[in-house]
Amino acid sequence: MKILINVVNARNVGGGLQVVHNFLLGTQQFARPDVEWYYAVSECLDSKYLDEIFKTKANSHYHVFPNQPDFLHTYRRVQNELRQLENDINPDVIYTILGPCYNFFKNREVIRFVHPWVVTSNPYAWSTLPFKTKIRMKIHILLLKKLVRRIPFIVTQTEAVKQGLIKELGKNPEHIRVINNVLPAVYASLENTPIEEQTSWVEIPVVGGGEHKNLDIIPYVLKELEESYGIKNYRFHITLPQSSPVLPVIEKKIKEFGFEDRIVNHGNLKQQDLAILYRSCKISFLPSVLEVFSASTIESMYFQLPTVATNLSFNTEVFADSCLYYTPKNFKGAASQIVKAVTDEKLRSELCDKMKKQLLRFNSFEKYFNDTVDFLIEVGSGKHQ
Repeated sequence: MKILINVVNARNVGGGLQVVHNFLLGTQQFARPDVEWYYAVSECLDSKYLDEIFKTKANSHYHVFPNQPDFLHTYRRVQNELRQLENDINPDVIYTILGPCYNFFKNREVIRFVHPWVVTSNPYAWSTLPFKTKIRMKIHILLLKKLVRRIPFIVTQTEAVKQGLIKELGKNPEHIRVINNVLPAVYASLENTPIEEQTSWVEIPVVGGGEHKNLDIIPYVLKELEESYGIKNYRFHITLPQSSPVLPVIEKKIKEFGFEDRIVNHGNLKQQDLAILYRSCKISFLPSVLEVFSASTIESMYFQLPTVATNLSFNTEVFADSCLYYTPKNFKGAASQIVKAVTDEKLRSELCDKMKKQLLRFNSFEKYFNDTVDFLIEVGSGKHQ
């Protein structure tokens, strides 16, 4: 079985690119005798993530393209080169991990689709967007729906997304495979015990980016912690790039409230560095109002961080009763639960015990990888018509 992995659009450092990187490594770590892998990767992946050992093993099956989509410069050339590569390989199936992609193929294609705005958005999420951004997002959703409609085979992470694809886009249920996200394999080789430091700060990670993550609630949570609880030593750690439109909003409010020392922005972190941050923290805070399946949920469980999160299905499906919840965008409720998660030792112990049990559902990257490959083989062999 010849499978071409198409990840020429893996250009933005972040969770999606980490998923791509982990899966590519899995093709060599969990080699299958029934699969011959080919790779069409972006320059971003090639230069920042994939090492020479991987490239050497991939050998002539490894092909690098300019980051896509780049409509003004390289798109047409890359489309032609991908088509030529497809003709040369004649793969049984193509797997586009960050789907949908703007490059089109003739052979069967499976896309991994996890865009939450298309079929699982909610009023909380829409309320986080400025008017112009909201208009652009609505147009973008129309385009994404058009692209997704043309691809019959889809891998996604939750049953909610599957049902949304069936209801809104008329997809065949047999052509959609739900495969839950799992803890990235790299963490299995990393220490997850707490790092004890002599400090008066209570460190709290708030990992992720984008308006839907609702990170701009943090200044108001800090203000509530001080005004209602007299707490001045809780410090939040965020991972926003300098280009993030949310960062200046947070910085402005933090300066206005005089809390500059209570937020640390690390920028984008690789998983090894993120692990160190988690190990240095007391609890985890997940204020997101829109996800399909956030890696931060299982990372929080792996590092045994009692977690405060929004009471929305993408969190409750993963955490169940191992988490403290609050109503989305309610900074008073968030602050109240954060104080409980930090100060109630009995509750902390109970949550950690529950997280250990819950994590068992999401700790096998090898199973996740093989479940995905099994579906690719089914599609490539013509089982689903």
